[in-house]
Amino acid sequence: MSSVLIIDDEGDVRDALALVLGRAGFDVQSVEDGEAGIEACRKGLPDVIITDMIMPKLDGAQLIRQIKSEAPDAKIVAISGGGHFGPAAYQPAAITTHAFLAAATAAGADRVLTKPFDAEDIVEAVRSLLQDSGHAV
Repeated sequence: MSSVLIIDDEGDVRDALALVLGRAGFDVQSVEDGEAGIEACRKGLPDVIITDMIMPKLDGAQLIRQIKSEAPDAKIVAISGGGHFGPAAYQPAAITTHAFLAAATAAGADRVLTKPFDAEDIVEAVRSLLQDSGHAV
């Protein structure tokens, strides 16, 4: 069974992703921040890592660079809904989401997804990375 590590500071997001991926047949572990994600990877590199981009302590780009420096072959999916900054009438999500996901790609993410996404999108991203790396899906 292929393993997936979810790194996201939002408990609801972690729980939803764990449920979807668990039902799809993956062995899922989740942690609440980048530091815990690095420690989990050091204990045993999962087949695929899913990380949020906006988190306290260590943001997604920093996390991806750190993981890739220690495990260059790590397969990483970055997810972001962008920041919610500025006055309520101003809608920067598209700009910030694009910037955060571009930073994820530059840091070494293999796939990026914009929140919200369908359950099928995340399952397909994980399966695609597993196939690309020769894992049985």
